[in-house]
Formats: sequence, structure tokens, C-alpha cells
Amino acid sequence: MNVLGTAIALLVTLGVIVFILLFGQSPQLRNGIIGKLHTFLTIQGPNTLFSTLKGVLGSRNWKRLVGCWEYCFESRNPFLQIFFLILTGGSIGLFLKYALPHIPGPYLHPIHLYIIPTQIVSLYVAYYIACSSNPGIITKDNLQQFLQYYQYDGILYEPKECSTCQFQKPARSKHCSMCKACVGQLDHHCFWINQCVGVNNYRYFFFFLFTLTEFCAYGAYLCIQIYHAFIIEWGLDKAYMRDKATGNTVPLPYYKAMLHILQKDRVIGSIAILACVTSFVVFLFCLYQLYLAGRGVTTNEAFKWELVEDSIDRGELWVEDDVQMVDANSATSKNKKKARTQPTKRKIESLDQLDNIYDRGFFRNLNDVFFPPTLHRIKKNKSA
Repeated sequence: MNVLGTAIALLVTLGVIVFILLFGQSPQLRNGIIGKLHTFLTIQGPNTLFSTLKGVLGSRNWKRLVGCWEYCFESRNPFLQIFFLILTGGSIGLFLKYALPHIPGPYLHPIHLYIIPTQIVSLYVAYYIACSSNPGIITKDNLQQFLQYYQYDGILYEPKECSTCQFQKPARSKHCSMCKACVGQLDHHCFWINQCVGVNNYRYFFFFLFTLTEFCAYGAYLCIQIYHAFIIEWGLDKAYMRDKATGNTVPLPYYKAMLHILQKDRVIGSIAILACVTSFVVFLFCLYQLYLAGRGVTTNEAFKWELVEDSIDRGELWVEDDVQMVDANSATSKNKKKARTQPTKRKIESLDQLDNIYDRGFFRNLNDVFFPPTLHRIKKNKSA
């Protein structure tokens, strides 16, 4: 298998594993092969590995390994941030060494010499902001602001206490075991930025996703245009080949010319492939996040709604409605029948019967994400 085939196979395998880890617990997939693979990757496989290692290493080395595991996978650490910086820094360095000398070229204007440094700076600025901004950590000082703004819907959220933080959890919040804190309107914990994505930094997270997508797409465009120039410089636009099927001499197809260049100059080609794949994957994820935000749903809530739908399918979801009952035997001073409220239970047959009270309309939802209310702009507590 050539280098390109190996790279594609590795990326596909990694994508499948990430898909299984992210969606293997969803009600639609957990009873199938995806759910079984998720159980193996997260429970059965690690348990078997740990049992084997515990017997081989002994108790003292085992405790050290457990401590290392907890730091690497159960608490905040900068490993993926370092990996991101190495990957992007290495790619940028290779681009500057091997690709930049070909700019300007037949298909690239000299203005790109000014755009490229701007792109590099903007990527790292966006990444720094996403990593350093407060996601909306809830403390005892700002708890009442969150409780007043976020109402309980009685479906996904009901009043209850966070056993770790020792205070009432506001609606739409969640305690993050990695950050060791409750986060307002938590979407998810992002390992790439080493913190949660919540009400305060959701917009900065989108800014980083958009910047990364645009940066990689721009880099891929430059590399492809450089390859396009190679076709002219190397005379491949005038090259011919013999068609094996007909035996006739035909002009060299464009894609074969590109493959020929890739065999001769693999560095620029590898950068282009990595940039294309990264841009495509991050773009799809960005669209998914925008779709959820437009519906007034976080990633955490999307999973909760799937559980609700699963309960409806099993016929296990009932809700209480307050019904006004009239007591004919009692009357007010004005001789009017007295009304009283009596709760009645109603079985939910479809998800359409439930309302998402946090959905204020597509554009208003996005406005709340990109321009959150002033009460959420709370400075990070030093003790958090």
C-alpha cells in the first residue's frame, strides 16, 4: 500500500473510532454493532487490559499506572493542546520551507505573501481565546443569576443539588468531572481546548472552528495551485500516454498528472491532503454545532432528548398537567363557583407533544449564542 493509501486508511479508522465513542451510547445505536463496539472500547477492553496489567505489574506499579491514567484521561491536561500546536506548527513549518518558495506563481498572486502570515496569526489567536475564555463556571457568587435566568422545563431539568459543588444546579447546567465544576448551559467538554464549552465561550469556540476550517481550506488551495503550476512547469500539460484499453496515444489526464507530482513531491501533497481532510471534518462538525444551536439545544441536551424519545418509544413517559376543576358545592362571596387545580397524568405518545422551552426560534437562538446576555459575562472566580 502506498503512502496515500496508508494515510487514508488511518484517517478512516480514526474517524470510525471517534464516531463509535461519540455516538455509541445513543438509543438508536446502543443495541446494535456500534453499541457493542462502544462497550468493548470503553468497558470490556479497558477492564481486560487493566486486569492483565494489574497481575503483571504488581500493586505498587499498578497504583502509579492508575494515577497516570487518571491524570491523562479523567482530569484536565494539555496533551491534545500540545499535539495541536505540534501538528499545526509542523505543518506550517513544512509549508514555509517547501511551498512558500513557489509563491507567487502562475496561479498565485503576490498578495498571498501578506495573507499567509495573517492566516497563521489569526489561527493561534482564535485558539488562544477558545482555550483561555471562561466557559461559564457556576460559583456561589453567581449562582442566583443563573437560577433566575434559566427556568426548569420539568422534562430535561428539575431542581436538584449538585452533590460535588453542594448547591442547586441551574437548568441547562452540568457538572463536569474533568473541570471539577458546574458549567452554565454546558454543551460538551472539548479536549482540544482543554476545557468545557458553555454559555460564555460558545461563540469563541465557533470562532475557532470557523478559523480552523478556513485556514485549512486556504492551505489546501495554495498547495493545489502550486501543484497546478508544476503541471505547466514540468510540461505535463503537453504529455501523452498510451491507453491500455485502446492502445491509442491520449493526452495525460489531469488526475494522473497530479498523482505523478505527488510521487515526486510528497511533502506539499501530504500537507494538502491533511488540510483537505481536516477542513472537511471540522466544517461538518461546525455545521452540526450550528444546527444544534439554532434549535436551542446543546450537545448534552441532544443526548438527553434522545433518551426522552427512547422512553416514549417504550411507553414509559408520563407528564403531569394542572387541570382547573370546579367545585359546585362551594361558592365565593360573589356566588361564583370556586375553581381548584388538580394534577392529572398524561401519557406522551410522540416527541411532538413536548415543547422545548429553550427554543426561541432559529435566529434568536443563534443570537443568544453569539451575543449572550450581560448577566453571563461573569469574571472567572479565582477559586474556581
